[in-house]
Amino acid sequence: MSYEKSMDSSQEGDAIYLSAEQFPGTDVSDVTKLEAGIAFPIINTNKEKLTIGGKVQNTSFSYVDKDVPFATDEIEDFNAFSFKLGYERRLSDRWSLQLMGESQVASNFGENEIKSEDIFFNASAVLERYNESNNSIWTFGATYDIQYGLYYPIPVIAYTKRIDESWAYKIGFPDARVRWFLSEHHNFEGFATLKGFTGNINDEVEVYKEDYSGTLRQTRYILGLGYNVSFFKTFEANISGGYSMYNTMKIQDYNHNEVYDFEPLNSYYLNLSLKYKFKSNTAIRSLY
Repeated sequence: MSYEKSMDSSQEGDAIYLSAEQFPGTDVSDVTKLEAGIAFPIINTNKEKLTIGGKVQNTSFSYVDKDVPFATDEIEDFNAFSFKLGYERRLSDRWSLQLMGESQVASNFGENEIKSEDIFFNASAVLERYNESNNSIWTFGATYDIQYGLYYPIPVIAYTKRIDESWAYKIGFPDARVRWFLSEHHNFEGFATLKGFTGNINDEVEVYKEDYSGTLRQTRYILGLGYNVSFFKTFEANISGGYSMYNTMKIQDYNHNEVYDFEPLNSYYLNLSLKYKFKSNTAIRSLY
């Protein structure tokens, strides 16, 4: 029995995707993130897959002047682009390996040039173990990715189980989900997931009349609901919304010391996405 893999918005899997996220806030800042990307399999066999791709991203912050006591002109608009390689291999009937490496430029480009501090590197290594008798998968590994707004690696651990034709769930971190399959082309899901942002402040920003260099980092843990619909066999659209249960945004220097804490309140989340999916030939189990 074959099932599709879980998709967080549209940013996983072999696909061309467009995504728009918004975090409307009542204080500090509204955040809008627009992203387009591609992950194309150049090796796509029964045993292994090598994927090449990248993305471009714009993140805009609309600050509330009365809640931020300094000029924000330098940190209102960030752009990012990346080059990414992904590798999957079926090691046996039970075990599979997934590796990812990505180089990324993320900056406000205050001086209209790329500096060494604008360049980030992301990576992950994950093992999966499939249990046929229990129709479940254990996933464990680690990832370092600036999309979470963190400067250190985090664990990846999950237990995924397909209950029947209509229900599946994944318990884990940084992403947990439960999905109800209404039909072959329609499904609903609840999710708890970690999201964020990191961008280099290419030019100095003045905070309390002192100039600082560093990064703007945002981390949110979101609970939400989503609806996915597939059409024309290769297209999928998603709409999801939720609320952040944890929300932090800070300016840090290059030693990760806090320069300024915006102390944002928890807020709502909205995502719209569309993707065109490429066919995968790799015989790696997927239950969700």
